[in-house]
Amino acid sequence: MGMNRVELEALDIGDLRRLAQDAGLATIKKASIVAALSADYRSDNGVLVAAPDRNGAAPGPAPVPPSGDGVVWPDVPPATSAVNGEYVEPPWLPELRAAATIGHVELMGPAGSGKTLAVHHLAASLGKRLAVVTADGGLRKRDLVGQRELVASQTVLMAAEFAAAARNGDWALIDEANMAEPDAISFVNGMTDRPGIEGSTFQVGGQTVEVHPEFRCFLTRNPGYVGTRPMNEALRDRFWSIDVPPLSGDSLAAMLRAHDVRKDYVPEAVWLIDTLYRAWEKNRISYQVSPRRALDAAAMCDQLEGSDFRYWLERSILTKIDAKHDGEAVQRAIEAAWTAFRASSSD
Repeated sequence: MGMNRVELEALDIGDLRRLAQDAGLATIKKASIVAALSADYRSDNGVLVAAPDRNGAAPGPAPVPPSGDGVVWPDVPPATSAVNGEYVEPPWLPELRAAATIGHVELMGPAGSGKTLAVHHLAASLGKRLAVVTADGGLRKRDLVGQRELVASQTVLMAAEFAAAARNGDWALIDEANMAEPDAISFVNGMTDRPGIEGSTFQVGGQTVEVHPEFRCFLTRNPGYVGTRPMNEALRDRFWSIDVPPLSGDSLAAMLRAHDVRKDYVPEAVWLIDTLYRAWEKNRISYQVSPRRALDAAAMCDQLEGSDFRYWLERSILTKIDAKHDGEAVQRAIEAAWTAFRASSSD
């Protein structure tokens, strides 16, 4: 291949799968493709390259030899934090840091409140490796443990990055954890009972694997959202829970500035999102507005020079609401917010 792991990780999954197909791989899992194709991963983890065939054709990847426990373990990538500054250092960050020292952590709060980014930021600042799993597509146990795959005509058990993190003492993040399937929740429950000490185990391919004492699991969730499930109380009892407040006021402005939103857009975005969140808290509207609506509206204005930020901000919010009566209620709240903004600006 001639590409290293970092270069392959940066490729779109579609491009990766085309490379895998060209190399004769049957797997479609990103970790498996990277393990089989990257030059530096081969040398570090024993993934072999087959010799040229009898016609002199370029070699494809040979079967991936498993480790001593019969499993191919992927590397967990180093944590990174793309956006820096005061945005990723909220007032509750010291609590998150202290809780991670003690054990596993659950972050509860509205969408766009910085839960995920704070975990990335803390992990990166401490030089940790971080396995990230998103549960919004219906997370199953096999997504956390791994599964058997066909690699270069050989069936191997490819462990998931989450399992590798638990084995190695890295960190793992499960986003939108209350959308995970019950078998995934049960698996996490069984391996998080003894943070900081030895004794917890889990099964991979019929083998018992010990959970490293330094392993930390982080859960993020948005309580009360449509499509979510009540969290298992036994699991929650194993985690330190942090109620994450919504981004508002100065914190929201800092987030928008960190994402290079134009200075003149920021006051309007903060005003509208804060106003709509208060309306949601008082049950005047049923839709909870995420700060991401402002980021999308600003990006649209950047693409369409001279366009109206307020117009695209409203569009970004209202097009996310399916029920007509909910949309009408939010539209009325938006109109009232702009009226109050004009009055405030004229004072």
